[in-house]
Amino acid sequence: MRKIAVYMFTTLDGFIAGPDGAFLDYEPPEEEMRFANELFASADGVVFGRVVYEGFVSYWDALDLTDTSNSAIDIEFARIFRGMTRVVVSRTLEQVEDNDILIKDDIAERIANLKQLPGRDLLLVCGPELLATLVGFGLVDEFRLLVRPLVIGRGMALFGDLRRQLQLELLATRVVASGNVLHHYRAVYDPA
Repeated sequence: MRKIAVYMFTTLDGFIAGPDGAFLDYEPPEEEMRFANELFASADGVVFGRVVYEGFVSYWDALDLTDTSNSAIDIEFARIFRGMTRVVVSRTLEQVEDNDILIKDDIAERIANLKQLPGRDLLLVCGPELLATLVGFGLVDEFRLLVRPLVIGRGMALFGDLRRQLQLELLATRVVASGNVLHHYRAVYDPA
C-alpha cells in the first residue's frame, strides 16, 4: 500500500500562515528546493487542499520553462510538478486543470482508495482542516516538516484542527544552511 506523506513549511511555533490566513512569504534557498525536487520526483502524485492547489497551479503551471531568468532548480520543479498526478480536495471548487482530479465528497474513502492503487507514495500539501480529516481516519503515514526559526505567536496552526492525539516517531532530522530544520516523522496511530 502506498503511503501519504505531509510536506509543509511551518514556523517554530507550528504555524503555516499568519493571523490573516495568508501563507508566510518565503523564498526557499537552493538546498531546500533541491530537497523539494527530490521529494516530489520520488512521489507518484500530490494531494492538495484548495488554497494550496490554486497557489501551486497558478505559479508552477505558468512558469515559463524557456525563460532564462528562471532558475534551473525552479524549472526542474515545474517540470516535475506538471508531470505528477494532482488531486485536490475541495467542497467549493467546481473545476480543476484538465488532468487533475477533484474530490468533493467521500474524502476519506476516496483517499484510502488512492492509497490502495499501485505505485509510489503520495505527498499531501494542505491546510489544517484537510490534514485533521485525513489524520482522523488514520490516512497520513509520514510528516516531512521544514521548520523555520521564526515565531509569530498566532495564525493558522498546521495541527490546529486535529481532533485526536497523534504520536510521531522521528525518523530523521537535517539542519540546512538557512537555519531551517527538516524533520521526517512516521505517524504512530493508537489501535482503535
